[in-house]
Amino acid sequence: MMNNTLIAIKYIVLFTHLIFMTQLTTANNRFPRIITETHNQTLNISSTAILTCHVRDLGDHHVTWFKTNPSTTISSPLAAGEQLFTADKRYSISFYSTSVKDSFWSLEIYQVNLADEGTYICKIANRKASVSIYIHLHIQIPMIIHPTYVHAEPNTNIILNCRLLINNEYVDKRDVTWIFLSHQLNKTKFHDVHIRKRLSGDSLTADLVINHTQMNHTGTWACIYRQQLLSVKVLVQKNMLTHQRASALLSNDSYRKISSIYVLLFLVLFIVDEH
Repeated sequence: MMNNTLIAIKYIVLFTHLIFMTQLTTANNRFPRIITETHNQTLNISSTAILTCHVRDLGDHHVTWFKTNPSTTISSPLAAGEQLFTADKRYSISFYSTSVKDSFWSLEIYQVNLADEGTYICKIANRKASVSIYIHLHIQIPMIIHPTYVHAEPNTNIILNCRLLINNEYVDKRDVTWIFLSHQLNKTKFHDVHIRKRLSGDSLTADLVINHTQMNHTGTWACIYRQQLLSVKVLVQKNMLTHQRASALLSNDSYRKISSIYVLLFLVLFIVDEH
C-alpha cells in the first residue's frame, strides 16, 4: 500500500514538473507583439515628436527604431533598446512599463524640422521572426491667410495673402500655390489671376492677385503647401454697396421698431401700476 502511494506521489510530481516546463518553454518561445498600429502623426515645426510603440511580452528582445529614406526606400537604424545610433542630440529614447507584460518605448525628437518628416519603423526581430509598425511623421509650417472672406464689386482688384512662417527653414517656393476649389463647377479659365511670391525674413508670402474681378471668380480659393490647406471665400456681386446699405437700413429700422415696442410696454406697465 505504501509503495503504491509513493508511486502515485512520484507521478504527481513528475506531471507537475512537466506542466511547469511546458509553460516555461511556451513563455520563452512567445514572440513579442506590438499593440500600436501603423498611423500618421502631424506636428508643427519646432515642436517635440514623441513616437511611441506599445509592446507586449518583450522579454529579452529589443525595440529597434528605423527611419526610411523617401528617395531610396532604404531604412537606417536610429536606436536599439536604449542605445542610439545617431549623433544628433535632438534624439532620445524613453520607456516605461505598466505591467509585467506591457511596456511603452518612445523615440523622441526635439525641435523637429522639415528634414525629420518621413516614415519611422518600430521593429522587434530575431533570426526566426519579426514584427513592425510604421509611423508616418508629417511636419507642418504655420500658415496665415488674410482675408478669409472677400465681398467685391465686379471689375475691382483683390489680393489674397498667404504667409508661411518658415523659421529659417528651407522651403521651395514651387511647393506653395493657390488653387480654385470651385473649378469643378466653374470651368472658366482665368486670364487676370496670377500668384506673386516673395521671401522676407522668416516668412514666405504667396499673394493671389485677381484683377478685374468677375462673377465667375466667386467661390473658394485655397492656398496649399504640401498637405496643408487654408481657404478664402470670394463673392463677386453687383451693387454690393447698395445691398449693404439696404441691409443696414433694414437693421436700423428693425432696431427702432423693437425699441418702440419696449417703450410702449413700459408705459403700459407704469399706467397699470399707478391704478
